[in-house]
Amino acid sequence: LIGVVAITLTNSMTEAVSIVCAGLSCLDLQLLGCTQSGAEESIEHYDEAQWTAGGSASMTATTLALITKSPTQIFVLTKLGKDYNGNTMLDFYTRSGAKTDLVLVDPKVQTSMAVLPVFKAGGRGCFVNLACNEGFTTEELLGRLDSAPSNCKAFLFGYPHLLPSMQGGELKEMLCSAKSKLGPDCLFGVDLNGVSVDNHRESLLQPALENVDVLHLNEEEASILCGGEDVSKLHKDGCAVVVLSLGSRGAKVSISSDSDRLSRCPGHIKSWTPGSTVHVPAFKINGDINANGAGDALFSGFCLAAVWSSSSSPDATVSLKQAAEFSSLVARQRCDAITRETPAEAAEELMQRVFQGKLPEPL
Repeated sequence: LIGVVAITLTNSMTEAVSIVCAGLSCLDLQLLGCTQSGAEESIEHYDEAQWTAGGSASMTATTLALITKSPTQIFVLTKLGKDYNGNTMLDFYTRSGAKTDLVLVDPKVQTSMAVLPVFKAGGRGCFVNLACNEGFTTEELLGRLDSAPSNCKAFLFGYPHLLPSMQGGELKEMLCSAKSKLGPDCLFGVDLNGVSVDNHRESLLQPALENVDVLHLNEEEASILCGGEDVSKLHKDGCAVVVLSLGSRGAKVSISSDSDRLSRCPGHIKSWTPGSTVHVPAFKINGDINANGAGDALFSGFCLAAVWSSSSSPDATVSLKQAAEFSSLVARQRCDAITRETPAEAAEELMQRVFQGKLPEPL
């Protein structure tokens, strides 16, 4: 189940602008508060079962929809089956505030579904039937993108390792075509998930990296792609910014040393120091932990900060450190069971926290 999401922001002239997010989605059955004994055939327990719209497009969409305000609009473009799970996904999008005008419903396919044990100690597992994700094509995505809102400030794409028709040369072609449709002022981000030693190959991602302004991955994925936390290889292949999730240790963001590459990036990125890095902590939360979608929230929050423009502070610039701090605050609200679906602070308030240095206590 693939999704494209358009998030409308406002610039200093209160003109509506958009962020488009594309990527894998599925209907998630979350098993909250799971025990984890470690024994393969042990009987584990959970506290509660909850349904939610999951995957890159859904998590990015709902995270940003819940923290952005009117006249912000979010348009979801996703491939769903004409089935109960597809209708449930549409309902989740609508309730989050996202518009479903661009959703592609295909009666010939089945909506994707995943079962996710969310562990008491943090982290989660995943069992998924990719269903309509496996047949979603570049042509279908680009066709729907023709109807995307104008003045797009970012295009975010998630989980190429789980999308067989959007890898390698096809991934590069899709990003290039999307760039031609959305224009040179549009930031392009790619979020990784589902990367394994078995399914990763150099040719799956490398050809597209020169078209990626922001790449997000976690520690395990960095180990597979780069042999560890040193992600300089990804910069050498053309990626401008790499956001590395470190779980409870926060996140590390690194910038390409190639000033020419940075100059081609939109938003605030072109003003950041070539070759610089920053580490931000994860912040303490008040409720139970639900880490499902934490990486999507960090990624989408960072990209939102990288193209930040607000009518209340039209001349404000966002530094690399501030973008990283903002993304960690967005992830904090998403991981807290209390604020997950009803965030305590909107994006504008979170950014003011960052500008004023009023950050929560770190873990």
